[in-house]
Amino acid sequence: MRIILFLAFVFPAWALAQESSNMTLLSTYDDPSLPTRLGIEYSDCWAYRHANGTEVAIIGGIEDILFVDITIPAAPELIYSHHVVNTPSGTVNQSAWRDFMTYGDYVYAAADEGTSGLLIFDMSDLPNSITLVTQTNAFWNRTHTIFIDEANGKLYAGGSNSVSNGLVILDLVGHPTNPTLKANVPLNTVGGGYVHDMYVRDNIAYCSHGNLSKIQMYDFSNLPSFSVVGAIENYPEPGYNHSSWVNDDGTKLVMCDETHGSDVKLVDITDPLNISSDDFNTFYSELLGANAPGSSVAHNPFILGDLAYIAYYHDGVQVFDISNPDNIQLVAYYDTYPDNTGYTGYLGCWGVYPFLPSGVIVASDMNYGLYMMTITNPPLDIDFLSFDAFREKTAVRLEWAVADVSFGHEFEINRSADGGIFPRIIFCRDQSDCIFIDCRCSKSRR
Repeated sequence: MRIILFLAFVFPAWALAQESSNMTLLSTYDDPSLPTRLGIEYSDCWAYRHANGTEVAIIGGIEDILFVDITIPAAPELIYSHHVVNTPSGTVNQSAWRDFMTYGDYVYAAADEGTSGLLIFDMSDLPNSITLVTQTNAFWNRTHTIFIDEANGKLYAGGSNSVSNGLVILDLVGHPTNPTLKANVPLNTVGGGYVHDMYVRDNIAYCSHGNLSKIQMYDFSNLPSFSVVGAIENYPEPGYNHSSWVNDDGTKLVMCDETHGSDVKLVDITDPLNISSDDFNTFYSELLGANAPGSSVAHNPFILGDLAYIAYYHDGVQVFDISNPDNIQLVAYYDTYPDNTGYTGYLGCWGVYPFLPSGVIVASDMNYGLYMMTITNPPLDIDFLSFDAFREKTAVRLEWAVADVSFGHEFEINRSADGGIFPRIIFCRDQSDCIFIDCRCSKSRR
């Protein structure tokens, strides 16, 4: 008898409801009774995973911050809703712009309207409770964006009322619920200015300077001193430089200009002080094809492995393979905003979070709330160190070793005698434990 072995990641399936390609919708969460502002109901999203496996999606409402348990992604459950108030007045905080980041077991939140300041939520008691442990105006009343350099325990705030042309930088190390001011850093004196968004890793901040059509890079290793270590400017199809993300090895940056018809840019940042026209490749969503080619608005980019996840206002979540800069490929998309028939205004998908260990992708739509989805047939980013099969009497022993994978969390081995039916013989979860039937598997991490 011929034995055929098939190795795959396991992703649950669900019926597709809106225009999509290679993405499976798991569920949505929307409360139409929530208030609206400027024609929208929701803003940014983020997600958190507890050590016990509980996964929670966080999304900003006009007056509330919603925490939704998505541990069972097909059955999302609202477990906490925080009604945000301005301090010290105690009046309701209404904001169409909320932003979130995580550090350890804490979620940090800010808004770009009102005087709600910085909010910190303790997630350590999940799934039992979520607690607001800090709300402070010590550093700002409002700010557009926050970003946390987790390895160095620094929180960066851009577009704040307190430092309008630079950054507020806080120290979280050792006291995550009681941040201290590391520095207020004006950047307009070094060719920067207002920071609309930023990506920070290893003390290097890639700051999007909005109407300057520019990203400038700063080294904040030795605060309060800092230096400019690179710049991206004079690039193709410049617009309002909104946000960016950097790949794991620090060689590629994807950036979005929040401007109708401005392409997304993939930039080679190997030599950040000498970026030329040869270092740019462009790509964009073509969801409406010939009806409106290239006129969509890219909002927020994220990179996981070789995939760039782009939150497009009108076109939902778009996923591109950027492994070959000269041949960037669209590999999946899901349109969260089916109302779109043209590209005017700014409605649709605000943000996307692709980093949960479960492989669940979370997205926020400004009118329709949370979307939980997976890539149906992902280009598997598996580095096999070895894969061997040995006959042992009436059984086959399998031994394999893989390096880390960038998404997915389960292995399944199937076999077939006819090439048509593949019953499961091995199921491995979490890349460390293996349940096996008549086979043995071993795995190692690089």
